[in-house]
Amino acid sequence: MKHLLFLTTNNLATNPRLVKEVQLALQLRYRVTIIMFKLNNWSDAKSIQLKDQLLKINNNDESYLTIEEIEAIPSNKLKWIYLGISEKLAKKISGLISTHFKLNALANNRRSLQIYDLAKKNKDIPDLICAHNMGALYPAHELSELWNVPFVFDVEDYHPGEIVSTDGETAKNRTEFLMKSFLPKAKSLTFASPLIGKYTLDLIGGHPSHAVVLNGFNDNEFSLLSSSEHDLNKKETALKLVWFSQKISFGRGLEQLFKALEVISKSDTNIDLSLTLIGELDSNFETQELLKICKELEHTNLSITINEPLGQQELHATLNQFDIGLALEFNSRDLNRQICLTNKIITYAQAGLYILATNTKAQEQFITDYPELGVLSDQSEFEISETIVKLYQHKDQIKANKPSRFQKGKTLSWDAEQIKIQELWNQIL
Repeated sequence: MKHLLFLTTNNLATNPRLVKEVQLALQLRYRVTIIMFKLNNWSDAKSIQLKDQLLKINNNDESYLTIEEIEAIPSNKLKWIYLGISEKLAKKISGLISTHFKLNALANNRRSLQIYDLAKKNKDIPDLICAHNMGALYPAHELSELWNVPFVFDVEDYHPGEIVSTDGETAKNRTEFLMKSFLPKAKSLTFASPLIGKYTLDLIGGHPSHAVVLNGFNDNEFSLLSSSEHDLNKKETALKLVWFSQKISFGRGLEQLFKALEVISKSDTNIDLSLTLIGELDSNFETQELLKICKELEHTNLSITINEPLGQQELHATLNQFDIGLALEFNSRDLNRQICLTNKIITYAQAGLYILATNTKAQEQFITDYPELGVLSDQSEFEISETIVKLYQHKDQIKANKPSRFQKGKTLSWDAEQIKIQELWNQIL
């Protein structure tokens, strides 16, 4: 039985791509060990639930799954203080000594050394090391050298392009150094979006084995309306828009959307639109933004509804009642935000919704590749308002074409994407 070791500086609840890969490994009857962290927050309870779900894949046979946890805040306070001081010192020194592997790994994330120190004691050597997130890259490489076994790495985010609050240029150089040093030695690489793949491969000078693996979900979490419900929906005059996130709050594109709705309400009173926002409502956002736009939309055919947060499967099952999914991303100094594909846009595609996507680099490429799934808009409230008006003018066609979009969305599902990972594993194991 093949044995896979998964490394993450997070836990199951905060690393869904790792969970999906572990599910695949267990379904293939591989033995799995996970080294992760106990984060001492809400995610620990969710991680326990996810572990129980993973165990059920092989009828609760614990011989298939072993999880080793490291305390993010150790009960040994002296050790925690020592690690914290060591990381801070490493950050200061790494700018001066820029080519020292261990020092740069510590400066990047103290958890890198914690993972390595725990894993190297294991006598049960795996056949393959699967590393997730930057903090797992250094220990994956070092363990690969120690045990003479291959490692693979999942590039979910383009970390050199992320905004860092302090020492941004030093942090960028440090991350680039670690990626250029270790990623070429990985047996294969996976990327969460095509542009993350392009930027990474350009940085490291290419790689012979790699694949883009999108953040899709299982097909069975999505469904179409029944024929009778679909016919009723086509007859409705309203165009139904939806947006979801963990938080309904500032800085997520809603301010621009509300301004766009205000423009529409003043320029075209005949448009019949409903907007549903799903997530936990920030009370300050409600006071400063939501109540203001709701007042503006009084006595119009534009309405806004707030729904409580939904679990993943419930959310996916609910989306079929809407027409347009809003993917409102905006260019910023954070390059990673411009080139990543959010779960949101893939979710809309799998639900068969027509996507209104603002033109960040990644979303522009996505809609260019799949023009039947949606439309691009510039990022100003005026452009967004014009795009919504055009969508309303074509609402009958949009509603009628939902079944064909739903079928196309199946090609982006995790059921389809996981085959790429399995093929990479088959080449190695």
